Amino acid sequence: MGVPYAELQRARLGGVALLRNALYPGHVVSWRFAAPATDQSVAILLPDATPTAFKVIACNVETTAVRATMTGWNVDPGIWEITQGVDTTGRDVADQALTTTTAVFERTRAIELLLPPRATTVLTLRLRTPATPYWSRPDLGISREDVFLQGREVRVRVHSLGSVPAPETVVGFRKAGRIVATAVVPGLEAPVDLQPRTTEVALTLPAGTDPAGGVVEIDPEHTLLEITVLNNRVPL
Repeated sequence: MGVPYAELQRARLGGVALLRNALYPGHVVSWRFAAPATDQSVAILLPDATPTAFKVIACNVETTAVRATMTGWNVDPGIWEITQGVDTTGRDVADQALTTTTAVFERTRAIELLLPPRATTVLTLRLRTPATPYWSRPDLGISREDVFLQGREVRVRVHSLGSVPAPETVVGFRKAGRIVATAVVPGLEAPVDLQPRTTEVALTLPAGTDPAGGVVEIDPEHTLLEITVLNNRVPL
């Protein structure tokens, strides 16, 4: 007998991320594990997850530490307080190696964790200082279909996807970790009438620059507060 798929997601992700006929994902976090660890290396439970507070109980079953990346989804943006420690009593309460930090946490922003071997780590996260709500933010985005190469010229079609107008910003071309070309993206209206709002800009690469392995990136200095940054980068 299998575990009900929706309840497995609710327990591990703090909500249902994907279910047939469900239109909107409701999970609080998602997970990635650095190799050689896999999704079976850590048993995870989020017993009480809300957009402003949740608890993570993570048991690393491996004999070595596991590096995990926890990404926020259905969480309110802002500065969060994160308390982390090891549970040695089996009461789902951290009682050893306690640390408390603060971090900016929101949709698509990740927190890196190191989970000790053969131990249960308990994290408690609470929103302390709310930031600008998602519905009051702009959002710019690009996809691979929006990037066109013509010799040394890289043409980029930028979309406005948020619910408020997007201010002027920059699109850059990054190669080997360094920005080698930029172009200004003018301000764009929000598509509140459900009609596309796009603009096209051109970047000229320095002579001898091979575009292969480079990345086209909106707002490479990360100065713009957006709904999501996952649609800001296109690798070539």
